[in-house]
Amino acid sequence: MGCSMKSSAQTSRFLFNDTALYPLFEQLRRADSQVVSIFHLGDSHVQAGFLPEAAAAGLKQKFGDAGPGWVLPYNLARTNGPDAYRWSSHIRWSSVRVVERYQVYWPGPGGMTIHTSQVSPSLSCTIKQGSTDNIQIFYDAGTGKAPVQAVGDMEQLTVRIHEDSTAFPENMQQATITADSSIYAFRLSWPQHKGLFRFYGAVLQNGHQGVLYHAIGINGAQFMHYNQHAATLPVQLRILRPQLLILSLGTNEAFGGVTAAQLRQEMDKTMKAVREHAPGAKVLFTTPPYGMKKKRRVAYRKNKRTYYRVTYAANPQVAVLRAEILQYCRDNGYACWDFYDAMRADKRFLRGWSNDKLHFNAYGYTLQGTMLFETIAAAYDDWIKNLTDAFPGKPVERAEIQ
Repeated sequence: MGCSMKSSAQTSRFLFNDTALYPLFEQLRRADSQVVSIFHLGDSHVQAGFLPEAAAAGLKQKFGDAGPGWVLPYNLARTNGPDAYRWSSHIRWSSVRVVERYQVYWPGPGGMTIHTSQVSPSLSCTIKQGSTDNIQIFYDAGTGKAPVQAVGDMEQLTVRIHEDSTAFPENMQQATITADSSIYAFRLSWPQHKGLFRFYGAVLQNGHQGVLYHAIGINGAQFMHYNQHAATLPVQLRILRPQLLILSLGTNEAFGGVTAAQLRQEMDKTMKAVREHAPGAKVLFTTPPYGMKKKRRVAYRKNKRTYYRVTYAANPQVAVLRAEILQYCRDNGYACWDFYDAMRADKRFLRGWSNDKLHFNAYGYTLQGTMLFETIAAAYDDWIKNLTDAFPGKPVERAEIQ
């Protein structure tokens, strides 16, 4: 799945308003003495995991690895998710997603929550990439607020339940679980709980400085889905405290008939929440891949069997919304990575499509994530070079050009 690096000039020509990221670069320059939180919000392209994992891998290698970040039990909700971790349970869970039309209750900060009415629920998580010694969990144990117990690598872990939950909606609770050393698996249980129980997700850190890369993606998601509940974006931002927010949406809007004006309205709502709840965060929009839709399905006979030949055509609305995202960033001074044009200029994506010509295969998403990292890294290296040129003889700290 490896993807070769491209030159700084090749990658940076698709990044606009990179000066908006200069305060972030200052944070990354000092990443050996602090945690830099990056939050990647998106749709099915992000939920698959390959894209954010590839981007995170490059950034962590360059600036340091602060842990796995946000983890959500996608597999217990019976949907696809990242390969970097896996959840398990002795009981069957149901789920609610932010994209569902009729939601019984809030889908949580991760855009998806799992719930059960089984007595004494428990969950286990195995970390396949990385480790943790600090686990923040978010759940709803009802008004009774049954205590949580935690075991990691067969040892009892220290649990501290945060009593002040006024910042969270409904009965959402937060608990911090700490281990004496790095662990690669843990089990959570609520032995005294009865009634409906909801689990929203967790944040995993490893005690080191560097990049903490959170990825939240929901199949079918649009800007409007994350905007429609008053708590979703504010709680996301409050929990993850990003210095960089990457917004990778637009595909479902283009295939769902959303107009440019409607998209701009939803982007405005998103950015209003960001300015209010994470005013220090820098924002990087990405344009969606151009994607295709089925044009015709033709039947033909071969060896006495019927086969179907499907042809595809580009969806022109993707180009319309891509242009609107770029213009919105120009009008408001936000950085934007024009992935739409970047992938069209890169022949490697010809073998990156999945069968539906809308999503990528693992190679395509890994390539996209690698390009996202290369784009950020190239802009950072140019910024470092400019600093060096402006102050000759003065040493530049940490993560110089590599």
